[in-house]
Amino acid sequence: NKQVLVPRKGVTSITMTRSLALVLCVSSLAIAHGFVAPAGLRSVVSAPSVNKLPVASASASRLASPLSPRMTLTPSSVAHPEQVIVGSPLPIVYVYDHCPFCVRVRAIFGAKNIKHEVRFMANDDIDTPTKLVGKKIAPIMEIPTKNEVMMESLDIVKRIDEDPTMGPSVLLPGTDRTDLKAWQKKHQDLFRSLQRPRYVASGLLPEFALKAGRDAFVKNHPVPPFEKPDWKSDNYDMATRYAKYNECMGKTDELLPQANTAVEELEGMIFSAKHASEPGFGYDDIELFARLRSLTIIKNLNLGAKTKGYLEYMSAKFDVPLYDQMAV
Repeated sequence: NKQVLVPRKGVTSITMTRSLALVLCVSSLAIAHGFVAPAGLRSVVSAPSVNKLPVASASASRLASPLSPRMTLTPSSVAHPEQVIVGSPLPIVYVYDHCPFCVRVRAIFGAKNIKHEVRFMANDDIDTPTKLVGKKIAPIMEIPTKNEVMMESLDIVKRIDEDPTMGPSVLLPGTDRTDLKAWQKKHQDLFRSLQRPRYVASGLLPEFALKAGRDAFVKNHPVPPFEKPDWKSDNYDMATRYAKYNECMGKTDELLPQANTAVEELEGMIFSAKHASEPGFGYDDIELFARLRSLTIIKNLNLGAKTKGYLEYMSAKFDVPLYDQMAV
């Protein structure tokens, strides 16, 4: 079945927090498939404000890839440092789930096992980041006990990794992996065509739970071959932009073989499941995992054994889930 993205109008709404809506959605799917949720999650997930959630309608986008009939949930086999609690209220990270820069920040908190709060902002939320740092941007870190607010992902990563009150440093310096950077640049348009429509397709990612959030993303993020200034201009209305997103979804059969060929190249670039570069675990992994995680939203993408093992290991180490079970 093909999935069609539509800019919906006039949908009846109910008032519900985005975090509660996401929990109810995931819980319903879990119950339906007989899952048992693991205890002891290290991150607290919440939303910064109350919003209206659209009730499902006949025109609503459907989750194209149902969860597996049976998934075994087991405790992580990845060793973590002793949990660090730096005070109350906890540090807060304001993020979008799909955003690779936001994943970097979530990753360092997970790698050091620092108890923190994750607040997923709606993609059209301007007020929250503006009140914190003066503009719409993500990620943002706030440490309330120190009256400290920061933006810029790698600055935050450095700040947290090097703070001895949050445990010893865990990251080796980056090694300037020009091969990985070249790979990303070479295949950028291909994966934008596959990933961007899938981010908004189901509405399950918290930043896209509401139509306004999906509209904001589609308006501001072109699909190839469009460039951002032209895409955001008055030359295109929202119906046209959604149509272009749907065109990309419709090209999956054409693009997926190209993507499978592209990810084969990664097998020779990743040193091991535990670190991408030979010297060991470090900044290279913070940056690479943040980029590669979104590959898992593409259903039937054939990741090689080394790449898949790397993503699964880092997902557990960073406490940042992959998208396998909701791939489209």
